[in-house]
Amino acid sequence: MTLKYQIGVDAGGTHITAIAYDLKGEELDRSEAGPGQINTNYEAGINNIAKAINKLLNTIDGDCMRILCGISGLSVVGNAPVVAATISSKADNLPTRAVTDSLLALYNGLEGDDGGLVIAGTGSVFNGLQKGHLIAVGGYGNILGDEGSGYAIAVAALKSALLSWDKREKNGLIPMFTKLFNVEQMDECTGKFYKMKNADVAGLAVHVAKLADSGDKAATDVIKGQAHLLARDIIIGLDRYEDPKPMKVALTGSVLANNKMLRDAMEKEVQTKYPKASFPISNGENARGVVFDKSKDYRYFTNPND
Repeated sequence: MTLKYQIGVDAGGTHITAIAYDLKGEELDRSEAGPGQINTNYEAGINNIAKAINKLLNTIDGDCMRILCGISGLSVVGNAPVVAATISSKADNLPTRAVTDSLLALYNGLEGDDGGLVIAGTGSVFNGLQKGHLIAVGGYGNILGDEGSGYAIAVAALKSALLSWDKREKNGLIPMFTKLFNVEQMDECTGKFYKMKNADVAGLAVHVAKLADSGDKAATDVIKGQAHLLARDIIIGLDRYEDPKPMKVALTGSVLANNKMLRDAMEKEVQTKYPKASFPISNGENARGVVFDKSKDYRYFTNPND
């Protein structure tokens, strides 16, 4: 009997992970490739996605039934059916569906249930799913949103330290930042900050969290302040559900996985309004979303001249 399987692809800004699953959801094999963010380099992103898929197609002896690609930058590029058809044309013309990477994570985190998923890593977003209807709160990027993300934590901490520096007040964040930036005075940090990449800024959040865990008040205020903003976004999302509201809110991303203080404060605030809300931690293998996708909107390659 010929093996039948499906492929989920998690195409992010730094790398792509493609995983093949049998029809029972058991992993068969996986492959990786370079960046898959298509809004920064469309052609390279598509080719890398196809490369990861074809590694699996060439390795597994069986029939691939469908391919689900969660792609960073798809919401910016738009026209998901064309993106799916283009990938299909480079992957044996197999039935393919393209969705945002956050929707792929939602499928994986909820494992087929209705509910929500909070992603908080470099950025942040709340996505909800109820009876096939999608709800999104936040996700507007580091300038307009990303509350509770690593980037937002780092920026809030820098602002706290700079304000205290101007007031000539003591603040445990000041010596932390001057040491991290290797400068003598707090105001010298700003020039270096503006040259940093977003991911590197977000990486500073780990140091803020460690300082908060040691009992520093300023760092604790930053962490709890960002927890409040993240809780606010979750409550907005839950408010938008129809009754009876699903109360499962899966969590994923480095901030939620590693920052217990923020996670506990966020959960406590949400549960003041929604006591039945539960917060399972997603396993992070977002390619597994293909196992739970109930959509029939899978596209084959079609010749635009036909």
